[in-house]
Amino acid sequence: MSNVEFFHYLLLLICGAGALTWLAERIAIPPAVVLLLGGCVIAVAGRRVPDVDPNLLLTAVLPPLLMSSSFYTAWKEFQRGIGTIVSLVLGAVTFTTVAVAFSVHAFNPNLPWAACFTLGAIVSPPDAVAAKAILQRHPLPARLVAVLEGESLVNDASGLLLYQMAVSAALAATITVTSGTVLFFTLTLLGIAVGIVCGQAMCWVLPRLGDPMLGIVVTFVMAWASYGIAEAVGGSGVLSVVTCGLVLGIRQHRVFDADLRIKAKATWEAVVFVLEALVFILIGLTLHALLSRVNHESAVLTAGLRVALPATAAAIIARLAWVFAAIWLPDQIRAKRPGRQPWTFKEAVVLGWAGMRGVVSLAAAIALPANFPGRDLIVFSTFLLIIATLVVQGGSLAPLIRLLKLRPTARHTMSEHEARAHTFGASLAALEEIDERSSGIERATFERLLAEYRIRVTANESAYRLGADRIEHRAQFLRVELELVGVSRGALLGLHRDGKVDDAVLHRIESELDFEELRLMRLLEP
Repeated sequence: MSNVEFFHYLLLLICGAGALTWLAERIAIPPAVVLLLGGCVIAVAGRRVPDVDPNLLLTAVLPPLLMSSSFYTAWKEFQRGIGTIVSLVLGAVTFTTVAVAFSVHAFNPNLPWAACFTLGAIVSPPDAVAAKAILQRHPLPARLVAVLEGESLVNDASGLLLYQMAVSAALAATITVTSGTVLFFTLTLLGIAVGIVCGQAMCWVLPRLGDPMLGIVVTFVMAWASYGIAEAVGGSGVLSVVTCGLVLGIRQHRVFDADLRIKAKATWEAVVFVLEALVFILIGLTLHALLSRVNHESAVLTAGLRVALPATAAAIIARLAWVFAAIWLPDQIRAKRPGRQPWTFKEAVVLGWAGMRGVVSLAAAIALPANFPGRDLIVFSTFLLIIATLVVQGGSLAPLIRLLKLRPTARHTMSEHEARAHTFGASLAALEEIDERSSGIERATFERLLAEYRIRVTANESAYRLGADRIEHRAQFLRVELELVGVSRGALLGLHRDGKVDDAVLHRIESELDFEELRLMRLLEP
């Protein structure tokens, strides 16, 4: 397949991914599951399917997705859940590795222990892309989302350490506790350090660029740069991108101006949608390369299932066991301490069940040396485990949340209406001060501004004090404003159609109407 043909094939995949995503929304199934199965169907039934290198997925697709996830991470919730995240990153990953290794060896005694531990290390850490794709569609308590996303973003170092130790043991290379510890801290500290430097560099560069389009390009380039630099110096590329995104996300409100923020958000949402759709359909397409390397004899396929089934069961059960034994139960014992909010049983169930694997596990499996014992079985089993966790756990997550009736916890902070009233109230107070000390501005101008801000403050104060009835009245008022924006847009297009305004005026006024429409639509969101 030539480069031009591959490009056309990629365009077809993007169109197919869009169609499958639309279908998944209509039948209420997570798009990641439908896209993965669609890729598998293409891989099996397609005549000309290009081999997909998972390392290319890691290098080209993963950094922007990690940057986007970390950029929008709720930092305060992440900090509050750091103990749970560390428990999952270190404890759950290690426990899952051991559980998978023993389970696989029990059903496959001829498979070397080092190969069993390697498979366990490969599939032990949940995948950040899979977690984000599944979780973002479900309203969950803020700390639960923060822990799940935080865990999947930073568990690369522990999983990669265990992976490298198992591979070294299988290839008769010497690795000691000291060298393993040094490797772990090297991956972690270098990755975080590179991420901090890249994040700070972006915070310094972006305000000085001036051009929002150039700023958006820089954010994408830095996602790949932070990953590549960290990998080049021996650190964790995943941790580097995550740290860079966190630094930028924490400081975004001071670094980004309004123009850059609006345009960057729209651009990133579109690109992330395409990349997330592609990553799952491309994982499915790797089945074509796997089948070309694995013998099609039933004995080999049976051996793969004999490895994959116990590995999948052990990975799922081990995570559930760790969550309840090491997180939920100790939290119940310490629940009597004042100020503590222990994990509920429902939260623990979802936390334990949301352990989907994805592209990182597949890339690690295919990166095994050609002479590694049981390599084909490990790669094939990893692929089957990824499908199982995405289909079984990812597909059942929404029904499980509905069954448990798990909802976002009550706010302990201001509601949106209270925050708006406070924000506009500060502007109103400042405007009144300006009115007192300024004499060169027409009185009518101040009266209009004062009236506008008084309306905004009063409307938001009434919304959170008077309850649902007042909120519905306000919504009706906003819908009338939205209808008037549509009328204005129609009149503007009519003027342009009649040749009474030129394109420059059309685009300028249309942009203003777009912002007003977005503002009203945002205010009407539940």
